[in-house]
Amino acid sequence: MGYVHALDSEEWLNKSGSWTRRQKEEFLAPYRSYRGAMRAGFMPILERYPLLEGYVDSSPRDQESLRSYEPPIMSFLIQMQTVLEAEALPEEEVLDTQLNDAFQRILGSDLQKSADAGDPVIHGLPDVMAALEGWDGTDADKFKLLRLYSECREVTEQLFGMREAVAEIGRECLKLVGDRFDAGMEKIGKLEEVEALLDAVGLRYKEDCIGRITPTVMPYDRIMLQLKELPKDSGKFDMNLQVGIETFYLQQSRREEYYNDEQLLARLKALGDPTRLKILHQLVERPCYLQEMAKELELTPATVLHHLGILMTQSLIGIQVTNDRKRVYYQVNEQGLQEVSQGIGMLTLTREEREARHRELQQQEGQKKQGGWQWNMQK
Repeated sequence: MGYVHALDSEEWLNKSGSWTRRQKEEFLAPYRSYRGAMRAGFMPILERYPLLEGYVDSSPRDQESLRSYEPPIMSFLIQMQTVLEAEALPEEEVLDTQLNDAFQRILGSDLQKSADAGDPVIHGLPDVMAALEGWDGTDADKFKLLRLYSECREVTEQLFGMREAVAEIGRECLKLVGDRFDAGMEKIGKLEEVEALLDAVGLRYKEDCIGRITPTVMPYDRIMLQLKELPKDSGKFDMNLQVGIETFYLQQSRREEYYNDEQLLARLKALGDPTRLKILHQLVERPCYLQEMAKELELTPATVLHHLGILMTQSLIGIQVTNDRKRVYYQVNEQGLQEVSQGIGMLTLTREEREARHRELQQQEGQKKQGGWQWNMQK
């Protein structure tokens, strides 16, 4: 519902890189066709559900920070995914519990609350209002979340009712990006490719990780990770890794661009701020969570979050997955910093020497082996 109305693929045209605008336009052409076909098929269905139509978000979201940029309805859909994929809705009492749990996860993120506030316990609208006091979102989103909680049962029932019709549209429109989808699925089906991608973007793990991979057409260039707590003392996570079908191709393209002047300049610009350098020094010592960094740097969490977003955009820091579901830990992405160093070193080389060095680095990276992830494909 959110992506059909407010896709940010057009913004990708303005991102730095060695691609010309024409190349970017050609790359995006199938996705524009896909989006147009999805919208054309989806809107008549949505008109039959006026309650849902009121939650569609058509305003752009901030992609420069780690602040939650998902519209409230999308966060709700993610948390209720298992329920909406079931053969039938659960009994009323069970559904109420699942809805409260979903809102507790939406409002209980370490990115949005004080580490000292404890987990919000949601049993009713007053609890949601109390949790929103420490929630780092816009007033418009807070209002939508309050309204969504008040109507969550009706919203869930309507979402459940429209899913088959929307799924049929999705299957038909998928043909418009069929070649891209098949290429992405081939990569996703290879464990070593997935591990290399996660390693490249700075996603690390400390415990056993078991989960499923869900390929996504929109957004095609994102990686989204949702964690679900397994039974206590199991020491494991149940994770849903949503991978855009172009992520592998774009990551490889981006890695090749790391050694051109435009990409090097973007990364040096990210490093050219004293606060961000302090954050890196702090994370070199040990992985830290948001409030911990804010306290030590004597800054507000929102300010630190902004700088973390810039560093993550350039793959200079990453996220460490641990069994502490209350907090998100950040750490230095050593590979990203090494690429900056290598890029600076290449300034002293001729074009022929740069190309030879680039091939050598690619060969070295191809020999790396990672382990520890266990994935099942989500159909």
